[in-house]
Amino acid sequence: MDNILDKLNNVDLIKSNLQKKFELNFNPFPKSGIAIINDSDNIVSKLAPVDEEVTRKIVTYIHDALYSGSIDSQGLRTDKYVSLIVRGEYGSGKTQTLMFIKYLFNNIKNNNIKPYVVYVDNPGQKLSELIGGIVAQIGVENFKKYIWNIFISYLDEQPDIKTDLFRKSYKKEVSLFPISEIENGNYTNLTNTVQNYKELIDKLTFGKNNAEKKQLVERLKSHIINSLIPETGSPVVAEYFYDILSETIGVSKSWDMLTTGNVKELDKREVNILKAIVKIVCEQLEYTDFIILIDEFEEITAERLKRTDIDNYLRNLRLLIDREKNWCSVFAMTSKALAMIEEYSAPLAGRIKGTIIDLKPLNSDAIKTMIANYLSVARNTKKDNSIYPFDESGIKQMLELNENYKQLKGSPRFILKLCYTLLQRACEELNEGETIDSEFVKKYMDDMLN
Repeated sequence: MDNILDKLNNVDLIKSNLQKKFELNFNPFPKSGIAIINDSDNIVSKLAPVDEEVTRKIVTYIHDALYSGSIDSQGLRTDKYVSLIVRGEYGSGKTQTLMFIKYLFNNIKNNNIKPYVVYVDNPGQKLSELIGGIVAQIGVENFKKYIWNIFISYLDEQPDIKTDLFRKSYKKEVSLFPISEIENGNYTNLTNTVQNYKELIDKLTFGKNNAEKKQLVERLKSHIINSLIPETGSPVVAEYFYDILSETIGVSKSWDMLTTGNVKELDKREVNILKAIVKIVCEQLEYTDFIILIDEFEEITAERLKRTDIDNYLRNLRLLIDREKNWCSVFAMTSKALAMIEEYSAPLAGRIKGTIIDLKPLNSDAIKTMIANYLSVARNTKKDNSIYPFDESGIKQMLELNENYKQLKGSPRFILKLCYTLLQRACEELNEGETIDSEFVKKYMDDMLN
C-alpha cells in the first residue's frame, strides 16, 4: 500500500524530472490531444501548421479578407465577404488550425487594419443559435455599454429629444440633476455624467409618482428604440436590444434567450442581428473587419437533425451571406459534411468554398516538426527542431498501426495524446540521456489501443 501511495504522490518528482532529464518546464502536449482554445499567443505562435501549403493558403485568405472588397463613394471598403473552409477528419487538427488563424488575425500590425475575431465552437441546430454564439462572445455588459453609447450619441445630435427627456420631467425641488444646467438648457454634461440606463432612469423618475414614472419610462424607451433602428434596420430587433439594456436587476433573460437562439420574435431576422453586431462592434471599438471562425460545422449535417431542419439552416445561412457582406468566415468541417452541404444546397456551397484547406494525415517528417514545435513551448533555451527526448525510431513507430486502427494513422490528435503519455512515463522510467525509442513507443501505444 505504501508503494502505491508513493507513486500517487510523485507529481513533484515528475515535474522535477522533466527539467532535470529533458530541460522541459512542463509537459507541453495536450493530455486529450485536443487544442486548448484559451492558449496564450506565445504558445499558439509556436504551433504553426506543419504543412507549408496549409500556411500558404491561410496567409492568402487573410490577405483577401483584410485587403479586398469594393470601395464606396466615401472611400470605405464594402462587400468584404470571403470564406475559407478547413476540411479534415476527426482529430486532424481543425481546431488548432482555427486557433492559429485567430492568432494571426489578432496580431496584424497595421495602423489601418484592425480585425475583430470571434471563435464559435459549435454552429448550433439553427442559424439563430449560431448568431447567438457570436453575440455571446461580446459579453452582456460590453453589449449594454455599446448600446448605451449609441443612445448618448443620438441624444447629442437631437436637442429636442434632450428637452423632452430632461426639461419636461424636471421638478426643481426634487431634481437630482444640477438645477442651473437644466434651467439654462445645458444638457451636455448631464448625458456625459450619466453612465448607464439605470442611473438615468433613477434620476429622471426621482420624486415622481407611479403614473409619471411610467410615462417617463415609455418616453425613454421610445427614444432608445429610435436610436437603434438605424443600427439594426428593424424596429423588432431594436426593441429587443432595448430589453437587454433595460434589464438591470439579476440575470438578463433577454440576453440569455438571444445568445441561445430562443427568441421567436427574432426568427428570420438573423441578417438584422448580425448586421447590427458587426456595425456596433466595428464603430464602438474602431475595428475595421469582422471575422467569424466556426468550428465543428459538421454538426449541422448530423443524423439527429431532420432533413427539413438542415435545409432551413443552410438556406438561411445563404440568405445571410447574400444580404450582409461586411464580414468574413472560416468554417471547419469534415469531408462528409462538405459533400452533404453540396448536395443539400449547391448555392451555399458555392459561396463558402472560396478557399479550401485540406488537413492530411501526418507523415514521419510532419510528426517530427509538430513534436519539435510543442517541445519548444516548454523550453527556456531555443533548440532548433530538437525532438529530444523522442528519437527517429520512436516517431516512425507511431505510424505502425494495424488495420483495426488505420483511421488513427497520422492523426494529430492521436499523436499528441500519445506524446503526452510517453513523456509522462519517460519522466519516471528513462534515465538522463535515454530516448523515447520505438520499443518505448510500442509499449505504451499498445496500452492506449488495447
